[in-house]
Amino acid sequence: MAKDSLPELELANVRTRERMTDTVTELKRRANLPARARLAAAKTRQRWHRDPTPLVAMGITGLTGVAAIVLGIALRNRPAGHLAAPPASSAFTALLPFGARGDAPSAKEQAQSGRKGRKARAKAAEEALERDPAHKARVKQQVGISAVQRRANKNRKAAVKRSKQALKARG
Repeated sequence: MAKDSLPELELANVRTRERMTDTVTELKRRANLPARARLAAAKTRQRWHRDPTPLVAMGITGLTGVAAIVLGIALRNRPAGHLAAPPASSAFTALLPFGARGDAPSAKEQAQSGRKGRKARAKAAEEALERDPAHKARVKQQVGISAVQRRANKNRKAAVKRSKQALKARG
């Protein structure tokens, strides 16, 4: 540096000053948030103008959400929207495998027949399960699966025993 000529030092100073000026300009540009936001919005508008697919997709998604909320509120305010106590005959109760809920004896009839309270509800639920074909199918499937598992365990244990005997015979 001691041997540098004055013009070279001046040039280095000018370049350093230019870099500092550029850095300050860049910092000002980045700090100007309103201008950057306007630029980003303009670029987005240009992009949407070229290809509006994302905008259309967002609009459809928003409309679907609003429609779902409106439909949910409309269903909530109707008796058909509450499956806890559907009418005795409806499309839902027609699909039940063991008849409509209205077919079951009322609480008054249960009290007259001597059945009431928690035990009566439990017994009624058990009887309903016995009449349910889907439940019967699940039980049957579980029985089959457990039989296969028992055979698999037995075969596995036998194979382990055979392999141990084969190792003893070799060794």
